[in-house]
Amino acid sequence: MTSSNVSEKFVWGSELEGRGVMTTFDTMVGVSIWALTISAVVIGILNLCVIKKLTIFHNSFGAFWVSRTIGEIGSNIVHVLYSAPVTVLQPKDIPPTFGVTIFMIGYFFASESCIMHQFVSANRMLAVCAPLKYDSLFNRKVTRNCIIFAWSAVTVLMSLYIVVPCQMIGYTHIGWNIVAFDSIIVTHVNNGLALILFNPEVRRLFRGKSKTVTNSVEPFADQTTVCPPPQEA
Repeated sequence: MTSSNVSEKFVWGSELEGRGVMTTFDTMVGVSIWALTISAVVIGILNLCVIKKLTIFHNSFGAFWVSRTIGEIGSNIVHVLYSAPVTVLQPKDIPPTFGVTIFMIGYFFASESCIMHQFVSANRMLAVCAPLKYDSLFNRKVTRNCIIFAWSAVTVLMSLYIVVPCQMIGYTHIGWNIVAFDSIIVTHVNNGLALILFNPEVRRLFRGKSKTVTNSVEPFADQTTVCPPPQEA
């Protein structure tokens, strides 16, 4: 009886290069990666422009969003320039070290965006659940330290891929990876669209009707709050 799990000699870094033969399925997957990642990059850059333009985002929430968006843009640029063309063209002469380096760059930015997303979520939760404590929880110093922590933590994480033999580069079932990979990219697109679609001030900006919105104090001062103070009756 022939076993279906035939052992083959493993070549280090071979997962990150093509098979040397193009198929219609490869083209479909590669084009979908291109479409999604280009959209994610464009929408991410648009987010950065919106945050720079509108002073309502010159606070801890805006700073967290910028840091996360930079991570998403960096990750998706790697997919635009490497993952998509390799998937479509299936080149087999890619040096293993080059492929692994590209993988680590993409994973570095993707991991940073994931860490920063937790800070964005915590920021929004506390703005709603503890608005009176928001100023002390998310002042300029705390915001800066959170961002520094995110980039430092992911740097330490990626360094482990160099010193620890067991890595995550190897792939599992092809169907699972395609779904998981595209789901992550769709999430990046969704994150970028969230700021544009659900904020009325951003919508007014694109309609040419935006007004400069500021709080009663300078943006991002220690006492700045995303939620306006309650009005006296």
